[in-house]
Amino acid sequence: MANPRFPQSCISLPNGVQGMLAHAPHLTHAHVSITIAAGYLDEPSTLPGLAHLLEHVLTTAPLTTSSSTSLLTWLAQHQGGLNAHTDDYVTDVHFSIPADSLETAALTVTSQLATPTLSSPTIHTEVAAIDAEWQARQHSSAMQRLSAIATLSDPQHIGAGCRHGNAQTLGHHTGLLHEALTAFHHDHYHGGRVSIAIISPRTTEAVTRLIQRMATLFNPLPPNAPALAITPRWGSLPRAKVVGTANAVELLWPLPSSVSRHQFNALSDTADSLNQGHLVDQLADSIIDYHATAAPTGASDAFSLALTGTASQERLDVLAASLSERLAAPLATAPIDHRTVWQPPAGTVQLASAWFVYARQQTLARRLAANTAARPYFPTRDPRPVPRWLVYNAPTTFQHADDAAQLAASPHVQRWCGQYGVSDDFASLADTTWAACFIPNAMFLPAPLAAKRCARRGVICQHMQLAQGSWVITVGEGAAVAMQTLLQEAHVNTAIVPQGLLAQRLIQRLTPLPTTPAVWVSHEAEAEVVCHALAGLASRMATRSVQTPATNAPASTAIMRTLSLPGTPTQRWLLALVEQHHSAAFFQQARYDHHLGYVAAVRRSDGAPCSLGYVVQTSEDTEPVGEKLLAITNALWQAAEDALKTPNALKRSLTPPETPLAALIIQWQSLLSGTDQPLHRLGQHSIHSQALTDLPALINTHGHWQTHWLDSAGHYRIND
Repeated sequence: MANPRFPQSCISLPNGVQGMLAHAPHLTHAHVSITIAAGYLDEPSTLPGLAHLLEHVLTTAPLTTSSSTSLLTWLAQHQGGLNAHTDDYVTDVHFSIPADSLETAALTVTSQLATPTLSSPTIHTEVAAIDAEWQARQHSSAMQRLSAIATLSDPQHIGAGCRHGNAQTLGHHTGLLHEALTAFHHDHYHGGRVSIAIISPRTTEAVTRLIQRMATLFNPLPPNAPALAITPRWGSLPRAKVVGTANAVELLWPLPSSVSRHQFNALSDTADSLNQGHLVDQLADSIIDYHATAAPTGASDAFSLALTGTASQERLDVLAASLSERLAAPLATAPIDHRTVWQPPAGTVQLASAWFVYARQQTLARRLAANTAARPYFPTRDPRPVPRWLVYNAPTTFQHADDAAQLAASPHVQRWCGQYGVSDDFASLADTTWAACFIPNAMFLPAPLAAKRCARRGVICQHMQLAQGSWVITVGEGAAVAMQTLLQEAHVNTAIVPQGLLAQRLIQRLTPLPTTPAVWVSHEAEAEVVCHALAGLASRMATRSVQTPATNAPASTAIMRTLSLPGTPTQRWLLALVEQHHSAAFFQQARYDHHLGYVAAVRRSDGAPCSLGYVVQTSEDTEPVGEKLLAITNALWQAAEDALKTPNALKRSLTPPETPLAALIIQWQSLLSGTDQPLHRLGQHSIHSQALTDLPALINTHGHWQTHWLDSAGHYRIND
């Protein structure tokens, strides 16, 4: 399956703002990233979390044009979505919006970022939100990794400490915080540090004019502003230990203090090449998987190679030396002009996510190149780069102590064959081969480096672990043979390792999935051999020891109120319409009005049955939170008639798949959830005024309300 490519162009504006745009005529939505070349390592050393707090305040503070609407709620009201992230050297605010609302949304978001209203009530609320994040995540593997990176930093560098922020570090007088936020915004949110990246179906000329208008809203570089260049952070300590869920190693090669944009892009290309399996032959058999990244999160001034599994120190040293030599080559590449084509990495599912990562990387490249003109880097004069090591040690606590394989009779395998209309989304899929398999109530454990071996043969392999089971899909010439090999070499385990926040794990339970193994292949001739291999794998299912990290995480509970309907086409459309209408209001009421926790979201499961879930995560007493959640959802549904007045807006908000791989995965998920067609391909003919009028009666007759509870100890219960 060919990797999509999109024409790209770059522009520089008089006030310093840089623009990047790509043209994708098949999109229905535009994806916009506004990145600021400043992160938590640019904040005052005495105020950990200030950059993170500013990101929160900018996206949740009232707009200048509306005292009751924030960027988050404004985007939701206009059928879009917004998120933001503060990393070590870059902060980005990104959003997706129907293409015909691009201009209004872009100017609204830009205006808020350039000239925000920093109100004291918002600051106070967001300090509490950041503290809730800290309480929920401080013992997570991601936070432990950041702590280890801090250990590898020079003790005198700001990166040597934790910069997340919490109530203790930000618990200052609100007036002092207001002054600090204002100063940080003045010093960093200006044209000299802002980049705007847009991928959309709009013409290059139209988007160029839009970026020019957006750029004028930012002030130019102020006098005596902090330098754009990055101060080297890495100390002399060669390695740090991390408690993880498995034995692993992450090698981090610090980048030179001066790296040109073309050199950074060459490093990104090297990472993409390595991830296509070009490192397999150099790895020990005990290495399960690996992933290379240019500018990884939390260490964006480095090149990362993360290895899962174990290997002797001697083998790892040889690998590190070999890759050090390989990384020296991109840093010696000849200068080239800006790229004229953007090609997302192979296996990209969500185009928006890949574009936002690319935008962040290009802003980081801007910072890395800041020293190039003054102090050019000559790689031939420097020693070969030497990596730092993050060594992950598996914990010693266990669940499910029975190691004996439980052999079962060959189970029945449900099967689907053929296109099911995916070529209507992307014509190229008419000539594409694929195979997909699902195993219920188990964790799929592929053979070491299985996905990378597939990639080296030109076959894309994607694997998803859910609370109710696992699925895997292979795409490309030879996909069925690759799947057969995957299944023959893999194992499955009935002990599923929990992943993600409690709220995320609870949301997974919304989706109806089969209770028996299932297969979908593009060509019927290949169905039998894949079904046979899947049945063989399922018969080898075992209950084995599962290592889980021993942490002192504070007690937390996710609570989700759900509505389920049988899943007729009309019901599926109606729930999608209600989700769109309720998202902003629920977020506002649950998070800000009633303070139920920093996680508050409405999520929908499309299938037969179809469901709508209202989820929060809290560390407070759960019974009052559950009662408030019930009151909020009841109030929203009492006003449901308002949601039904503009059904035509739903068609604008539903995003069709943006890559061929996404089209296959969406169709596969539809089959697993009991429907032949995903919602975006159903058409809206089934929505009519009488159906909207009859919705309350429909809910009373066919709707099933439940409340789900999942706590940090793993206890799960349902109340009707």
